[in-house]
Amino acid sequence: MVKLTQIDDETFENVETVPTPKTTVNESDESDSESELEDEDDFDFESETVYDRIVALKDIIAPEQRDQIANLGSTVVSYVNSGLNSSGSFLWTLTSSALLLGVPLSLAILAETQLQEMEKDISLQQSAQDVLAPGSEGAFAEKR
Repeated sequence: MVKLTQIDDETFENVETVPTPKTTVNESDESDSESELEDEDDFDFESETVYDRIVALKDIIAPEQRDQIANLGSTVVSYVNSGLNSSGSFLWTLTSSALLLGVPLSLAILAETQLQEMEKDISLQQSAQDVLAPGSEGAFAEKR
């Protein structure tokens, strides 16, 4: 057990430096450590979060290794960030190109397909008229 004494400034100048005595372990120190152990036993594990456990683990890992892990983590985050930025730029370019080139092309193909279908419908209607009225004047005029 350590005793504290207050020394005034006037008396401090007159007092020689006295070596500090070595502390010995006695029963009171042992009882303090036992009470600390009992306090640890009363710890509520259900209220402990994952973050609390990770923070407690930092004392196990040496500072040099923590620096290496932190540098590795920041490098990985940097690569992921640049990869996401690059992929975003690529997707923007691909989408813009598809809209500028693909949409007009698909509209032109659709218009051409509709025109061909209309021509087929008109030819079918003409052939149907020829079949239904073979003796009409229009049929004779076409044959001559």
